[in-house]
Amino acid sequence: MDFSSLNKINKKSFDDIYFVVDETEDFIMILKKYGLAVQATDSDKEDLETILKERYKTPIFVLNRIDQPVTGLVIFGKNKKFAEAFTEMLKERKVNKTYLAIVAGSPEKGLTKLHHFLKKLHNRAMTADEKIDDNYKEAVLYYTMIQSFDNYHLLKVDLETGRFHQIRAQLATMGLPIKGDLKYGSRRPNLDRSICLLAYRMSFIHPFTNKKYEYQASLPTNDVLWSLVDESLI
Repeated sequence: MDFSSLNKINKKSFDDIYFVVDETEDFIMILKKYGLAVQATDSDKEDLETILKERYKTPIFVLNRIDQPVTGLVIFGKNKKFAEAFTEMLKERKVNKTYLAIVAGSPEKGLTKLHHFLKKLHNRAMTADEKIDDNYKEAVLYYTMIQSFDNYHLLKVDLETGRFHQIRAQLATMGLPIKGDLKYGSRRPNLDRSICLLAYRMSFIHPFTNKKYEYQASLPTNDVLWSLVDESLI
């Protein structure tokens, strides 16, 4: 996949709420803007799944989710066979997902592993250092501090598991709240209600063709700190 022109396309696309990065006969790769839910919520606001179903006039399968205030890559299946195979790949941890997060606090230097157990309670995740009961699911991620901006720091986050609000909850537990994330300890909100978390990169081997796909989102333009990021360090 040639990403040489992706940055220009993506920056223009942020005037809209989503952009189709790539489409094959089996899947659609989407760049979602903050503020848009991937699936329907209790509110009357539109969601990406419904938008795509109306656009394609066919069943669409949600294969990964990012939170409503988060910008980044989301993949949808176009048929049940691929959706089932991709879901199995996710369970087997054969899909690589990398996030960028701008956080407060004092991150560790070097590669750092976070291992917790998460329980979903209403609209947030609770963390524990050990498995309290079956409602607590293992959550593992690795982060590396890439760059610092006075009171904030850029982290590259690689997920080993994919739990509800995992990155937000685990980083907050370690005293590293994501900028703008009031729910998990940020001191102040971002004016546009986004949080500084980006689903930055996704790669996988197609389960049927064995072709490798790798996608990378350009940086958001809604916060001055994103403009200071040196992508050559990532």
